[in-house]
Amino acid sequence: MPAPRMTFRNNTAFGLSDALMLLAVVMWGINFSLIKIALRELTPGGFNGLRLLVTAVIFLVLLALSGEGFRLEKKDAWKLLLIGVAGNTLYQIFFIRGVSLTSASNTSLILSMSPIIVALLSALLGIERIHWAAWLGILISFSGLYLIIAGQNGGLHFSAESFKGDLSIFFGTILWALYTVFSKPFLEKLSPLKFSAITVSLGVLFYLPLTAGDILAIPWARVSWKAWAFLVLSSLFGFVFGYIFWYYSVKKVGNAKTAIYSNLTPVFTAVFAVFLLGDRIRSVQVLGAAIILTVVYLTRTGYRFFMKRRTE
Repeated sequence: MPAPRMTFRNNTAFGLSDALMLLAVVMWGINFSLIKIALRELTPGGFNGLRLLVTAVIFLVLLALSGEGFRLEKKDAWKLLLIGVAGNTLYQIFFIRGVSLTSASNTSLILSMSPIIVALLSALLGIERIHWAAWLGILISFSGLYLIIAGQNGGLHFSAESFKGDLSIFFGTILWALYTVFSKPFLEKLSPLKFSAITVSLGVLFYLPLTAGDILAIPWARVSWKAWAFLVLSSLFGFVFGYIFWYYSVKKVGNAKTAIYSNLTPVFTAVFAVFLLGDRIRSVQVLGAAIILTVVYLTRTGYRFFMKRRTE
């Protein structure tokens, strides 16, 4: 089956999907600070397990209120199960393990490879045609990410000690990319809300047994209301709204053009860390942010400078 032809006439202009993705990366940016503050009182396992449980409940309530229902075609059910387990069970396992074994800078840099992996998988599987300008934009934005992350306290450190953690984060990044790429066909028949609610809930169903002990061990009476509030906000920002906006954009403009926005997450992470965690922003990070913002703009609107418009 030939790859679908992309209609640049409709996709180059900024629209609702762009506004929602910008909002999503802003929420993902503040989410890292919320997590760090909440983890002052909660263990990683207890926090993540409870956060995913809260997320699944919120998703299912929203889906019930939407009136869409929970019914699925039988041929789609097992595929959604596999996607949910990959993107919300296995990914969380690799992510949490990786974070515990390697530095935050290494984690950020490796996760920033997701747009490249998404574009590569989309092209190899014939889901999208990726123009060379998009590849160039992705690679250039990666250099901007390096400047932002390397400018953080401690910089980048790749060593034998962190290798297992780096490898876990890399496997997790591949799983997230697969979750994004294989969502595209289902978003032709399911709303972003229903797709997210089903896949997240199925993934959480398999993840909870692995972290049930950590959840039960939470010292409930000693945890402040602020930690609980940040846990709920992390569920809303990191998952519920973020996922719905992400998959709305995937549905409207495709995998690669959506994924490029994830490179903005470290920009907003650094900004919010200044206000919430007392971090400092260095000049090299400002340069990196400027590179990424320019590349995102060119990737979403600049095709007309590289090729003639195509129509279906």
